[in-house]
Amino acid sequence: MKIKVAFDVSGLAWQYRTGVQNLYWAFVDAWATHQASGTAFDAIFYDRSGQFNLELANKVGTAYAPGIPCWLPSQFHRSFHLFKRVTGIGKPELRGCINHVWNWNIYNPSFCSGSITIPDILPLEYPDWFDSSIKKSTESSLMFASGNADFVFAISNDVKQRVVKHTGISSDKIRVVYPGIDNAYFSPEDPIITQTVLKKHGLEPGQFFLSSGFIDPRKNLKRQLEGFKLAQTRGIGNIKYALTGIRTALSDDVLQLIESSELREKVIFLGYVPKDELIGLTSQSTALMYCSIAEGFGLPIIEAMALGAPVITSNNTSMRELAFSRTRLVDPCDVDDIAEAMLETCGTTKEEKSTQLAANRQYASKFTIENWLKGHLDAYVERSTL
Repeated sequence: MKIKVAFDVSGLAWQYRTGVQNLYWAFVDAWATHQASGTAFDAIFYDRSGQFNLELANKVGTAYAPGIPCWLPSQFHRSFHLFKRVTGIGKPELRGCINHVWNWNIYNPSFCSGSITIPDILPLEYPDWFDSSIKKSTESSLMFASGNADFVFAISNDVKQRVVKHTGISSDKIRVVYPGIDNAYFSPEDPIITQTVLKKHGLEPGQFFLSSGFIDPRKNLKRQLEGFKLAQTRGIGNIKYALTGIRTALSDDVLQLIESSELREKVIFLGYVPKDELIGLTSQSTALMYCSIAEGFGLPIIEAMALGAPVITSNNTSMRELAFSRTRLVDPCDVDDIAEAMLETCGTTKEEKSTQLAANRQYASKFTIENWLKGHLDAYVERSTL
């Protein structure tokens, strides 16, 4: 008898993907690519967002259960969705399913076995950097994990320890499953795309540091740029700093620093960059800069390792867990330490760099989307055989 699994994909329709969304899309990609449902599982990907997600439909086919029919004109989506919420008509059929949710508007009927992946609890640890809705959803996810979930997953040991400390959940109940990165990061980048994107932004291979992600205080970009400015005074050479990402309401101090006289000619803000271009930029960078204040995981670290790019990252939270002995670790609050890491990376010999990056590629190879999904499905199988 097949195990029925339902995945709530209601939060996957946004134009720009957050780190959490990228993780969940990896579930979808792994399922669609390798048809994990072919033997022991039946799956449903149900959507309560009030939108029809064509990308999801194309990936998982008939396993997609949208809340809106594909033929309904967009101008009627809102009223149709409201009608369904008021009447209760058309709720996803989840009876007998393991219902896997994330931290958005959790829906879990009493006849389901609850399952949740917790990406982090940062909104509760750094409340000034998140809006009230995200803090509320994080609290709800922890309450669900504590009281309703039969399966609780964390994306790193660091997150697991923080959840245990915050909630009192037994550590035995939480299983750590490391996320996987997109399979594109394990393939050679397209040289034409890479050459085009470098030329477009006036960058030379191996002659720029790179940061990517949302432009917000948690990413610690201001200190990284100040470290870059300090490294310039110490003879870093003719190297630039490329900054990709999406502006937020908390981006002003970083963008103002970029426009300062010391950095205006050296720092290039690229804004949002699509995945194929980001792969080319990362592979050709002097190093990926990922010195955040805190992370639940840190996908760009593993992505850079898979592409053979050096990484400079923080010596705390999950970043230390992932990158220990494989990258240059820094105190994210110490600008001088960040500057020295940049100088050391630029001074690494070709032989040293080649040896380290080969080891990093091998390490990154286990962080596949297949393993990411399999870690969850294995837990369901184990429970079903007890």
